[in-house]
This record gives sequence, structure tokens and C-alpha cells, in this order.
Amino acid sequence: MGGRGSGRPGSMGMLVDKCEDYRSVDLASLRRKGFLTPGYSGRITWSRGGSVTAWIDYRVESHGLRLIYRTRPSGGEWRDVDELFPFMYTATNFSGRRRWVQCLSCHRRCRVLYGGAHFRCRRCQGLRYESQYEPAWLNGTTRAQKIRERYGGSGSLDEPFPERPKGMHWRTYDRLVAQDETLCAIWVRGMSQKLGLFLK
Repeated sequence: MGGRGSGRPGSMGMLVDKCEDYRSVDLASLRRKGFLTPGYSGRITWSRGGSVTAWIDYRVESHGLRLIYRTRPSGGEWRDVDELFPFMYTATNFSGRRRWVQCLSCHRRCRVLYGGAHFRCRRCQGLRYESQYEPAWLNGTTRAQKIRERYGGSGSLDEPFPERPKGMHWRTYDRLVAQDETLCAIWVRGMSQKLGLFLK
């Protein structure tokens, strides 16, 4: 996909198979922007240093999301690709439903397609999330910080948990506080073990 939708932005030749290193098409992002209406078409671009480095065209059809791009597997000849990813649905609360796309290789439902020789799901591309490379206790720290920031806190674990937002039920707030305390305790244990190793 090189100049028109390629998978991984170059990283000094280092092959790091993390989701964050690959170009992606996110169904949730398209939905938030109102771009998932049948008949809608557009282009997703990726830039570096203010210059467009790759792009992919898409069209929303009644039964799926069509991606149109070029690919050059293993540095071979450029090939045009036109693929339709069928929509899949799962039920949600209150009689709603959530829309996914079906990976054309494994046929699993997914929300995000990642670029490579072709756009496919995370599993088929052999990718892992950045957080999966973190120790469990550090991953807990990241989760605690995100919760605090979501509700107006600074994200620092040294500061008190943010006050209950107006309109939030006390039961929900108490659950968040309890979750924060558990995650902070995991962080303290992890840091203690790490410092213990350095002190040996």
C-alpha cells in the first residue's frame, strides 16, 4: 500500500508489531463522524511532518464497507485492491445493535482493520496493543489514570480521586472509587517489588 494506504509507518527498520504502529480504519471513528451512512464515500489519509504519506478510499454500502487501495506485497508490483467487508451485528441493551465488519481472512467480527499487504483484523496481522507490552501493574496504572482523567482529574495517582460529577449516581461513583483503589494498590505492590529488585 506504500503511498496509498500502507500498513506500518516506517520505524528505523525495527519490526515492532504493535497496533499503534500500523495504519488503521476504525469503524467507531467513522460512526462518530457520521460517515457510516450507506452511499457515503470518502478518503482516509495519514500524514507525517505535514505531508500526506498514504491514503485509502472507502465507500459505505448497504451490506458492508468497501475499501479501495493499492498494495505492493514484499516490494513487488503495485496491485489495485477493491474489497468489501460485510457488516455484522450484535445485540446491545434496550433492543439496539452494534455494527462490526467481518475480517475477510478469519471471518471474525472486528471494529478496526489494520493495514499490511491487505487490511485485516488485529489477530490476522499478528498485532498486539501497546498496553500488552506493559507489566500487569503498570497496565493497571494506565487504567487508573484514564479513569481519573475521564472524570476531570489530573491523572496523577498521588492526588485524591476526582469528586463525583454532577448527575452521576453515588453507586456508580463508589464503584469507580473502589476500582481506583484496587488499581492503585496493584501499582504500589508493583513499584515495591521493582524497587526491591533494585535494592538487592
